[in-house]
Amino acid sequence: MASLFKKKTVDDIIKEQSKELRGTQRQITRDRAALEKQEKQMELEIKKMAKSGNKEACKILAKQLVQLRKQKNRTYAVSSKVTSMSTQTKVMNSQMKMAGAMSTSAK
Repeated sequence: MASLFKKKTVDDIIKEQSKELRGTQRQITRDRAALEKQEKQMELEIKKMAKSGNKEACKILAKQLVQLRKQKNRTYAVSSKVTSMSTQTKVMNSQMKMAGAMSTSAK
């Protein structure tokens, strides 16, 4: 019960945040893999429709393919932002520790 009323330390908070960021990064990677799989299936379907001569279906599928590729590019952008946040958190933590060490050595 005593752990419920304890205040979290900065290290605990940073560990939790980095854990959440790693989980988010893994989820983004899984989503991107699913999008790539869907993209390949759509390309095959477009080729099949083109062989059968169904021009309207090809147009619709091509538009969907473009949207899918845009979505995949957005996942790359989000992934880079999550990585940036993780790096910034680590840098801030190291700067705090360095400042603490400097203050104790100055005393």
